[in-house]
Amino acid sequence: MIERSGWINILAFIATWVLFHSCGINKSLRHQPNLDGLNTGQPVVKEINDSTFSTHNGHLLKNQFGLWECYVEGDALERGLGIGAMSQPLMYKQERVFFEKIEEMVPSKSQQKFLRKFLSWYNRKMYQHIPNEFQAEIYGTSQFMSQEFNVLAPPFLRAMYLHGAHDIGHALTDLALVGCTSFAAWDDKTEDG
Repeated sequence: MIERSGWINILAFIATWVLFHSCGINKSLRHQPNLDGLNTGQPVVKEINDSTFSTHNGHLLKNQFGLWECYVEGDALERGLGIGAMSQPLMYKQERVFFEKIEEMVPSKSQQKFLRKFLSWYNRKMYQHIPNEFQAEIYGTSQFMSQEFNVLAPPFLRAMYLHGAHDIGHALTDLALVGCTSFAAWDDKTEDG
């Protein structure tokens, strides 16, 4: 016979499952931008040197201050494909550093899984608030993302989540769950308690 606490755990699991699967998450997980009429041609990247790359519609270079500058032209998908093609190694490095930091902050695999589920629920309507032009550009860029992190989310969805990560961080900060360059002190550690 299952004890009362066991029933509570079972009901909590069922409620969580229903919440995550009945709030439009599946639709958002399958969403793709409308690419009709956009240029799907794959750009060819020319490496001029280790800090300057170009395609037929733009360039990527590291400036005198060590910052990367990118310029692209074309329709939304064409811009995204150009950005992705030229910055592929930089995007991989950025993703790797970001996800390594997440693993460091949340070492538990079960907590990481819960975090992924929470983010898919939290972001379930994100695509409805981003103009198709921007989604198409993000989609183009995502075609050059590493397959290494597909376990977390497919490239387009992951790119959308990463674009929203800063805003999500601020939302969680407002909920006092995380802090962005912040600290807290209270009780006898402050002048006024």
